[in-house]
Amino acid sequence: MPDQGTPAPTTPPQPKRTAEQSRSMILDAAGRAFATRPYREITLKDIAEEAGVSAPLIIKYFGSKEQLFDTLVDFRSAAELVFSGPLEGLGARMVSLFARPLEPYKPLSMSILFMSGPSEESSRKLRANYSSQMVDALAERLSGPNARLRAELVMSMLTGLAIMRRRMMQEHATGTPDEVVAHYAPLVQQLLDS
Repeated sequence: MPDQGTPAPTTPPQPKRTAEQSRSMILDAAGRAFATRPYREITLKDIAEEAGVSAPLIIKYFGSKEQLFDTLVDFRSAAELVFSGPLEGLGARMVSLFARPLEPYKPLSMSILFMSGPSEESSRKLRANYSSQMVDALAERLSGPNARLRAELVMSMLTGLAIMRRRMMQEHATGTPDEVVAHYAPLVQQLLDS
C-alpha cells in the first residue's frame, strides 16, 4: 500500500515556446505537408495539428495558407547558403550540399519544386521564385559570356544530382558525398568558370 502522505510525482511544466520556435515548427510542418501532398488537400488545421499549435496562431504569423506557401517557396535563404563563399571552389561546396541527404521538405532537397500547386498561378510563382532567387542569383555571381545560361545548367546539374541521390536512388546510391564531390564538382566548376 503506497504511503498516503507522499504526494504523487508531478511532471514539471514545459517551458513556453518562443515565437521563433513556433514559427519554425509551423514552417517545418507546412514544408512536410506541401512537399508530400497536393496543395488543395492541405488545411491550416492539418498543419496546426502537425506543428502542435493552433490554426489561429498560423494566421497570426503568416496570414493564410497562401502566404504560408509563399514563405516556403522563398528561396533567398537557400541561395545565400548555396552560393556563399568565393567563386573558386564554389562547385565543390555546391555539390557537397546537393549530394548529402536532407529532410525531404527542405528547399535544397528540391522536393518543394514538385509540389502540386492549387492552380497554375501558384505553380508559376514557385517557378518564378526559383528562377529569380536561385538561377538569377547565381548568374549575378558569374563573369564572362552566357552567365544566365551557365547558371541554369549548373542548377540543372545540381537538381538532377539531388533528385537522383535523394529520391530515385536513395539507399541504392553508391559513393560517399566526398566521392561524388570528387567526380562531379569539376564539371560544375567548369561551368562556373567559363
